[in-house]
Amino acid sequence: MIFCAMASPKLVLLTGAAGNVGQTVFAGLRPRFALRTFDRVSVPGDPTAHLGDLADRAAVERAVAGADTIIHLGGCPRMDADFMRDLVKPNIEGLWHMLEAARLAGVKRFIFASSCNVAFGAIERSHLTTDTVHAFNPYGATKVFGEAIGRWFFDTYGMEFLAVRIGYFRGIYDDPRLADPWHRRIWLGSRDLVNFFRLTVEAPRFGYGIVYACSRCPENYLDLTSARTLLGYAPEEEVPPAPLS
Repeated sequence: MIFCAMASPKLVLLTGAAGNVGQTVFAGLRPRFALRTFDRVSVPGDPTAHLGDLADRAAVERAVAGADTIIHLGGCPRMDADFMRDLVKPNIEGLWHMLEAARLAGVKRFIFASSCNVAFGAIERSHLTTDTVHAFNPYGATKVFGEAIGRWFFDTYGMEFLAVRIGYFRGIYDDPRLADPWHRRIWLGSRDLVNFFRLTVEAPRFGYGIVYACSRCPENYLDLTSARTLLGYAPEEEVPPAPLS
């Protein structure tokens, strides 16, 4: 299948840009797109970053103004997070503010950092497809909410929404955790991560979708069919060999 890239957006807003995934995406996409970053803390390499909290609607509106596409990596990413204390404001309330501000500002495309924790509860399955929904923990449940509310925004307002269930990413290749088969089958390399999010911005109109993001991993545990169909994604990296004990 041949994909024709959509016209380069006027501005891409990247939230959560100071995080592990965010810093890699920022560095990789910066040469290609006009980027604006948003986080609670300063973003390395970007003195013009917008600083603010996702639960602060005014700060969110300032960050969103003028954006054509949003890559929303912001929120609490901890699998052990307490729902009421850690997750409600950034992952529920903050996501609502971001989506509603995006709609009102005329944003055309919203890329949402979901998680494989949406489906990891399906422990009996040897292969996770994009229709697998079985939250593994409260954090995963907030991502289930994100995928569902994104569908509602697309159906109601026509704003494109893509949920990216991101695999295991640390940004290092000599990783002792790769001795664990669990991490090896959902691993995502830095080059594939950047290429994946580049494609989310450049791909032709897809409406609403859910995709997994990983590199070439054993067992093909995460189904990349939707990522290939909607984005033209083909992983180039293969999970590194398991480190010697």
